[in-house]
Amino acid sequence: MVRRKNESEPAPKKSPMKSTAKKIRKEVSVDEPMQAAMPKMKKARKGGGRLAVALIMVAVLLGVGWFATQWLLTGTNGNVLAGLFNNQTKLIGEEEGRVNFMLLGNPGQEDYDGTRLTDTIMVASYDVENDSLNLFSVPRDLYVPVPTGGFAKANAVYEIGEDKNNDGAGAVRDMLEEILEIKIPYYMRIDFDGFTKVIDELGGVTVNVEKALSDPFYPGPNFGYQLVEFSQGTYTMDGETALKYARSRQTTSDFDRARRQQQIILALRDKAMDLELLTAPTKAFEILDVLSNHFATNLNRSEFERLMRLVVDFDSNNVVSKVFDDSPAGLLYGTRVDNIYVLKPVNDDYTKLADFVNNALTKPADDNTLPEVVEEPLKIEVMNGTNVTGLAGKVADKLSGFDFDIVRVANNATRGFENPVIYDNTDGKKFSSLKRLAEILGATISTEKITLPANVEARVVVGSSSEGFAN
Repeated sequence: MVRRKNESEPAPKKSPMKSTAKKIRKEVSVDEPMQAAMPKMKKARKGGGRLAVALIMVAVLLGVGWFATQWLLTGTNGNVLAGLFNNQTKLIGEEEGRVNFMLLGNPGQEDYDGTRLTDTIMVASYDVENDSLNLFSVPRDLYVPVPTGGFAKANAVYEIGEDKNNDGAGAVRDMLEEILEIKIPYYMRIDFDGFTKVIDELGGVTVNVEKALSDPFYPGPNFGYQLVEFSQGTYTMDGETALKYARSRQTTSDFDRARRQQQIILALRDKAMDLELLTAPTKAFEILDVLSNHFATNLNRSEFERLMRLVVDFDSNNVVSKVFDDSPAGLLYGTRVDNIYVLKPVNDDYTKLADFVNNALTKPADDNTLPEVVEEPLKIEVMNGTNVTGLAGKVADKLSGFDFDIVRVANNATRGFENPVIYDNTDGKKFSSLKRLAEILGATISTEKITLPANVEARVVVGSSSEGFAN
């Protein structure tokens, strides 16, 4: 586990995470559970195939493919419902009240650079007693400890584990257990080529687009681009349309994309339930043709049957989702390591993520809200970089209404500033607050390092253009 800070103890030496002695249970062969080989697919445009499509994994988890799985394993549907309800297997974590999964999405294209990057990483925790589900999306750029030692982006951990121990899923599992401090015995992994086919087999999914989207840089034919646009409203999306909706990120962010992925997960599950796939094996058999080539899990047959028994009546309204991001309540900030953009927990304290997850999973059953994240106000000093008397004080008064802690107002040693400039004294650890401050003032965040008092986290030097803000 990530060691929590204890000021009474000396700082321990960092050590790599335990992985070689604690490998995740391997994918098993087709004649035991439901492991399917990943097929070789057409080469995609470089840089464009990293769609995170764990999108149908929760749909499978919540009921899409059980009949299809039985057919794959036995060659016949037989009396599958009898087998389902006679199953006495207990899932790991069930007796303690929660069954945890990690959901991984790989490009799945053997001829493509980055085929083993898991650009979608979700943790799903199912509350057995209350029939509720928590989803946590871990961003691909999160800077995380890896089993072999050191740190890397989260999306590279699977590939590192495959290269070192032929155990990519185990490496990701170890990493997630380390930073979130929960046990995750199961995983499901999928590539995105089957995504459009599954949705088309279901007859499309209904999605409410809450925020308009326009992306002129979506990968198109012949290594070019195409425009993808969605206005606000409710859509019935076929596979290709849903793929674009889930994949687009150039004009939004990976965080927005993760939210759209969670949205489609639930739309898929709802459509599967509308079609009553548990009582319509013919449709499930058709879906099998897609899943069998693009889906892998370490659940064995009896465990999968037990899971289906637990979630057959699951209400999709009982889902609480969280995307860790760099918003004020998102627990992360953006920075650079070796000139590469990464995300880190606020104050570089990974226990903040674990505490959030623990609080979310221990809330009362009738409380479907996420725990509130409280970030202390950014402590700033406001300096007058102009010859306009009292301008810094006026700006400070306005900023105090935006929940910033003004610790000092004074004249700057250098005058003649036209536009406001912000100097960071947190080493990027409060980047989201700095970014918000810059947006409010129309200021630039300087990369210059200056010496500031210990109780000051940022300095604002106001410029002549700040008069409009102050008045």
